[in-house]
Formats: sequence, structure tokens, C-alpha cells
Amino acid sequence: KLAEKHSLDIDILPPNPLVTFTLKYENAQEIKTFFTQEMLKRGYLASLTVYVSYCHTEKNIDYYLNNVDEVFGIIKKAIDQDKILNSLEGPVAHSGFQRLT
Repeated sequence: KLAEKHSLDIDILPPNPLVTFTLKYENAQEIKTFFTQEMLKRGYLASLTVYVSYCHTEKNIDYYLNNVDEVFGIIKKAIDQDKILNSLEGPVAHSGFQRLT
């Protein structure tokens, strides 16, 4: 629902409680890096996968989703202005095992 709200093109992959979403953009790795960067500013080490457990309260989940909502809005604006790469405060994160070699 939050991706739709911000007109972001993503897919949600099952199964629950391991929720994963994919970014359907050519520069998906840049957007993923930007998402992680902006969520870190809000106190979350976040990626495209969320591990929800019984330890999470509704308040925890609502707080997380409110932050995702805010970050999705920032991402959409950066995509529309073609400023994702310029908005990164560090290098684009590597995917897979490339970062280990």
C-alpha cells in the first residue's frame, strides 16, 4: 500500500513473516542503497527484506511503516528528479558476493 501511495514500482515476495520487496528500476541497486541510507538515519538497519516476529508489537510495526512511508516519499521525489545517485552519501552498495572479493 505504501509503494502504491508513492507510485513506486515494486513487487512484494512471499512468504510471510519474511517480507521481501524488489525494486523494478534499472538503477535498483542505487535505490536500495538510498533506502538503506535513509532508514539508517531513522535508526533502522534496513534492506529490502523485513523479518517480522511475535516479538514485534503493533507499535513497533506502525513506527517502522511510518518511517518507510516517509522514506518512500523521499525516494519517489528523487526518482522523479533523477537524483538518486546524487543523493547517496557514500558508494552504491554491492550486491551478492562481489563485496567479499
